[in-house]
Amino acid sequence: MAPLVGEVAPQFTLYSDEKKPISLNDCKGQPVLILFFPLAFTGVCTAELCSMRDELGWYENLNTRILAISVDSPQTLAAFKRSQNYNFPLLSDFNKEVIRAYGTIYEEFG
Repeated sequence: MAPLVGEVAPQFTLYSDEKKPISLNDCKGQPVLILFFPLAFTGVCTAELCSMRDELGWYENLNTRILAISVDSPQTLAAFKRSQNYNFPLLSDFNKEVIRAYGTIYEEFG
């Protein structure tokens, strides 16, 4: 079941596009926007993340960190990040544990 507003978010540690572990605990005391997207290199996901990239200054003014999560491998996420010049970490939930914990899994994507 997905966490509700006001509940403690489920903890996670995932590997980033730079193959470094990033934990939700790393962001303690700071607002975090967790952005789930199904797959890299798809039209809607690319547009959504480009919008976040283009508006990053707005989030930085709020001291908010963006963590974008998909089921793609770190290698795929690295290529995706390079191709679009994203300036926030892309995290790999290859085993789908985090998307299940947050109730965001979309089974049609496998």
